[in-house]
Amino acid sequence: MDVFALTAEALREPWRLWTGHLVHFGWEHALANAVALAVPWLLVGSQDRRRLAFAMLLIPPLLSLLLLPSLAGVEYRGASGLACALWALVGLRLAERRGSAPVGQLMLGGLLLKLGMEAALGGGVLLHPEGWRTLPAAHLWGTVLGLASALPPWPRPRPA
Repeated sequence: MDVFALTAEALREPWRLWTGHLVHFGWEHALANAVALAVPWLLVGSQDRRRLAFAMLLIPPLLSLLLLPSLAGVEYRGASGLACALWALVGLRLAERRGSAPVGQLMLGGLLLKLGMEAALGGGVLLHPEGWRTLPAAHLWGTVLGLASALPPWPRPRPA
């Protein structure tokens, strides 16, 4: 077991609530998560990146706490739950903007398709190397947290 992975020990070792999203099952896993995290980061406007960074400080421990009951004695490694949170947050924000609505709708539709396929198949939908385990609950809870964090109103410019 990795000392930084998310396990039931996180209740006694709280750093795991954050570090479990930093450790991965190998470079392929880390690269896949980095790409998935980069897409919404690049799509959001520069004025919203500070808020997105703030969300990335708050979502990891909340997601970890929600995942603890579903770990069943295994460890969680990876940032796929965080990626789903960002896709949901940014997708919802873009979907309500005039010029960006199709992009946001496409992001949300892809995310919902992924969650639906995981629910139907009972596990991850992507092929992955040996030893790399997916936790569909991370994707579901990440999506819920991302949608919830997109709901509070962000300051909008007011017409003069």
